[in-house]
Amino acid sequence: MKILVANPNSSEIVTGIIMESAKRKVKDPTTELIPLTNPKGTKNIDCGFADYQSVWSFIRAILEKVDEIHPDAVVLAGFGNVGVFALKEALNIPVLSISETTQTLACLMGHKYTVLTMLKQFIPYQEDLVRLYRLQDKCASVRGINVNVEKCVTDREETLNQLKEEILKIAEEDGAEVVVLGCAGLCGYDEALQELVGMPVLDPVTVTVKVAEMMVETGLCHSKRRKFANPPQDFEAYFWDGEK
Repeated sequence: MKILVANPNSSEIVTGIIMESAKRKVKDPTTELIPLTNPKGTKNIDCGFADYQSVWSFIRAILEKVDEIHPDAVVLAGFGNVGVFALKEALNIPVLSISETTQTLACLMGHKYTVLTMLKQFIPYQEDLVRLYRLQDKCASVRGINVNVEKCVTDREETLNQLKEEILKIAEEDGAEVVVLGCAGLCGYDEALQELVGMPVLDPVTVTVKVAEMMVETGLCHSKRRKFANPPQDFEAYFWDGEK
């Protein structure tokens, strides 16, 4: 099977760490993971403005890549909206965002979970996503460290220390039993953190790629009945450039 792993920001450094996490738990030699980096947009999606300014080119790049390689599933490796509902409408293969998928799985692993994101300014945005996914009754809190996406990848020691300190507060103050790392730049910290804090810590890319594998293997896909029905117009109508 082919799984397209798409990074919504334009940082190749972040794409590299995403692909490392994507490959960690894939054991089937027939599973091919294909990376895609957003050709435009910001290197750090750290607010709602960054999300909206990056997602238009991200959606187009994914649709072009799907036409080129015909993957069996798409993983959106950004912990945000990043066009997930639009792409579920546009595509007839599984489309999974690391944000929605990992938080949904966390609900099965404990009474409540916490999302730990990379910037405190990003907390309200992540809280809105929790409500969008209708998971607010299971989410104990959303917390943040103060390291941007690329620095989460390049400054591992400082990032790990901040994550550890915040998770200890989460366990003591918030009543969460599971922690979801709320940023693709935080990939690869899960195992070290689990050892340090003694509770489940979910790497969103690893988790979502495994769920994508399962959906392809079992023939499951999102419903096209109502919410994710195909757009009523041809794609060209949505991409009109004013020249026709």
